[in-house]
Amino acid sequence: MIKAVNEGFIPVRLEGRSHMDLVQKYGVRGAPTTLLFSADGQEKHRFVGFQAPEQYLKELKQTF
Repeated sequence: MIKAVNEGFIPVRLEGRSHMDLVQKYGVRGAPTTLLFSADGQEKHRFVGFQAPEQYLKELKQTF
């Protein structure tokens, strides 16, 4: 899974409590939340909660 994510995306992990400005800007209501953005910075998809690796990859593939 790590290889698939790193090949197609630029992963960034943030601790929400340390970045409340971004939590508010993007309307994050729960953790974990995965936000997917296009190259031009537009949010394309989000999913909330823990995902099994297979489901996580499925969510990624659906978006791009």
